[in-house]
Amino acid sequence: MKKEHRIILDLLEEYLEKNPSLRFGQALFNLGVNQFQETTDPRNPNYNLRDIHNDHDLDIIERIKNQLIWFESQRSK
Repeated sequence: MKKEHRIILDLLEEYLEKNPSLRFGQALFNLGVNQFQETTDPRNPNYNLRDIHNDHDLDIIERIKNQLIWFESQRSK
């Protein structure tokens, strides 16, 4: 296992420990691992999942950390 894999798994584990009612797929989506495809027209949203096959592990780690920061900022409001 690569170091980046361990980081992703640890972040996911910590999030699921704090949110045990979530299903695994919900956690992946909430943390930004899976994402919807971009849309150029807000009147016509695209609800297809984006293929993350070519995303680097470091990009996924950054998305997860950004989501966790955003969640924390929402709690303090």
